[in-house]
Amino acid sequence: NMFKTLDFDTTTQEFAQFEVFFPKSWNLGTVTFQPILSHASSTGNVVFGLAGVARSNDDAGDVAFGTAQTSDRTVGTANDIYIGPVSSAITIAGTPAQGDTVQFQINRTVASDNLGADARLHGVMVHFTVSSANDA
Repeated sequence: NMFKTLDFDTTTQEFAQFEVFFPKSWNLGTVTFQPILSHASSTGNVVFGLAGVARSNDDAGDVAFGTAQTSDRTVGTANDIYIGPVSSAITIAGTPAQGDTVQFQINRTVASDNLGADARLHGVMVHFTVSSANDA
């Protein structure tokens, strides 16, 4: 299989960002995440952090993210797919409102892990709570 990943260096703090439009049924509260990752060699633990910020129509684009929470996963066999544990609750910065875009920033928290190889990020599961059964 061909992996399509974002590779995070073992020594340099690197970041990636992505946007999410949550459904109308999102309760506008905290979220959690789990990274999906692999590595090509070595063993150890990998720590990813995630922070978010909500922006409404006509808000400034360059705004500060909230406080990142982390997920710490021990990895062993090279090229296996690992799913990190669920993070602590992430408070989205700004004041989330229905219809906002939420920008997330993920990073490998290299000061907190010890994997001596690139950590390959395959994806991110973002968990959120809904306040209704549908978006009607």
